[in-house]
Amino acid sequence: MRLRLHLIAILAVVLAATLSACQGEHSSQLPNGAERVDLDLFPSGIGRGYPQGLLDDAGPPELLETGTVPPEFTLLLPDGRHTSLSDMKDRPVLINFWATWCPPCRAEMPELLQAARDYPDLVLLAVNVSEAPGDVSKFAEQFRMDVPVVIDPTGTISDRYNITGLPTSVFLAPDGTVASVRPGAIDRAVIDSVLGR
Repeated sequence: MRLRLHLIAILAVVLAATLSACQGEHSSQLPNGAERVDLDLFPSGIGRGYPQGLLDDAGPPELLETGTVPPEFTLLLPDGRHTSLSDMKDRPVLINFWATWCPPCRAEMPELLQAARDYPDLVLLAVNVSEAPGDVSKFAEQFRMDVPVVIDPTGTISDRYNITGLPTSVFLAPDGTVASVRPGAIDRAVIDSVLGR
């Protein structure tokens, strides 16, 4: 009996250490000395520091279905601070894939930004697909995008998320699972309905 209890205790310690190590995993593309921080510690203002999006698992395109966990990606700031999509659990997340040349993206952006201001718990990640940072920053300045404008320079995140047209919005529930995928431009009524307001 004592040996069995001792083995159970050892297994519990090993399991806890394994889970702790898994939570600390992040993209292998991070520079040495990179510091994991909460999204609230990202810079304030337009573009919120323009983090680069780093895909943690470069697998094939994944069909996003309601209730599934989407592919993990990391937001890396130029100074090495970073956070991951999984760090945003307990908050609803709206990942909007867009480009500067896309008229429907331009049309929906003011409503997305206003919703992010009106819903303080909502995390809006504006993932730009395959454009030069200079073009992205001009667009962000024009629309006063005071949310994380994620640079996806080669479209690896959008490819992994199986995004076939722009814009596309992916809503995540606070438990980190996919709540809804909306191809095409969305408006405030759609946002309110998905967020249950």
